[in-house]
Amino acid sequence: MNGDAIVWIVLLLSIVICDYLATYLYKTKKIPLWVSAIGMALLIPIIVGSFVYLGVSYAKAFEPDNTREGIAFAGGFMVVILALNTIIMFVIGVILNICTFFKNKQRI
Repeated sequence: MNGDAIVWIVLLLSIVICDYLATYLYKTKKIPLWVSAIGMALLIPIIVGSFVYLGVSYAKAFEPDNTREGIAFAGGFMVVILALNTIIMFVIGVILNICTFFKNKQRI
């Protein structure tokens, strides 16, 4: 499997799992969406750090002549994409909270 495919698989799985969990918790009224976005932001270094660590370990074991700079670029790319996803989720969560606040304010 190509390295690019692995990056895309890890990235898409991370986005799908985190977004699904955030929307599920929001729909069940347990956690606001913006709080889930903050939790996702805290998980970004863990997800990307694990990916980079495993990639460097794999490259050391099977390709000792590899300079391993591609995994660093892949990790940086993943951080940017996951951070943008988190920012979008945070903004949507804040907008939804503002809308529900004004909707409840009009009822009173």
